[in-house]
Amino acid sequence: MPDPFHFSTEIRVRLPETDAFGIVFHGCFFTYFDVARMDYVRNLGMMDFIRPISGFTAPIAHASCDFKSPAKFDDVLVVHARVAEIGRTSFTMDFRVIHKNANALVATGKTVQVVVDEKSWKAIPVPDAFRTKVRAFEGRDLVERA
Repeated sequence: MPDPFHFSTEIRVRLPETDAFGIVFHGCFFTYFDVARMDYVRNLGMMDFIRPISGFTAPIAHASCDFKSPAKFDDVLVVHARVAEIGRTSFTMDFRVIHKNANALVATGKTVQVVVDEKSWKAIPVPDAFRTKVRAFEGRDLVERA
């Protein structure tokens, strides 16, 4: 089965991201997901999509993470990111975090972003330009719902 992830970025664990037990504090994984999401959007040339200069924005409505194995200070993590699904007014991103040297699964996660009008904060359709670029990048692995 082919890997559905076509994008990844690396993050080196910094000391303040570890807890009293010497492992990455669980809340830091949401920051790692956000870094990967920004790098994904930047990679597709869509930074304007996430800036509030276009009349809309896409705040996170849901975030979840499942932890599989620990990561520690100075470990290099490879964070894979993909848009897995685009709905009418939202899109879902999946994440997979791999310990680079051990090649071990550290965590998996998901976020759901809702596209909203910047002034009214009411949900609006996912812009066609975003949908088109993601469709071209993700290919057959992308699920689209109307």
